[in-house]
Amino acid sequence: MRRIFYALPFLLFGLCALMVGLTVARLIIVGLAWLTFLIEYRYGGEGRKGELVAIGIATSLALLLLSPAISKVLAVFTFLLVLSGNYLKALCVSR
Repeated sequence: MRRIFYALPFLLFGLCALMVGLTVARLIIVGLAWLTFLIEYRYGGEGRKGELVAIGIATSLALLLLSPAISKVLAVFTFLLVLSGNYLKALCVSR
């Protein structure tokens, strides 16, 4: 089983928090978390990296109600980390 699925309960929590109070900050955080999840699920491989990405997604969504600013920084950082990691992996495979 893929370890990225550990983030699914937190993603659903993020959707519920988005439905309770729709703000731009919450929309950005939940949107980036779902996009990170989908990129890692589609292009990421099995292994330790999926677990770390799941922890990053879960942490950013858990901090959503406490501190949206810290949560936004963590969501952007996790998204950029996954995007750059998959880009470098694709670049190395194509050579």
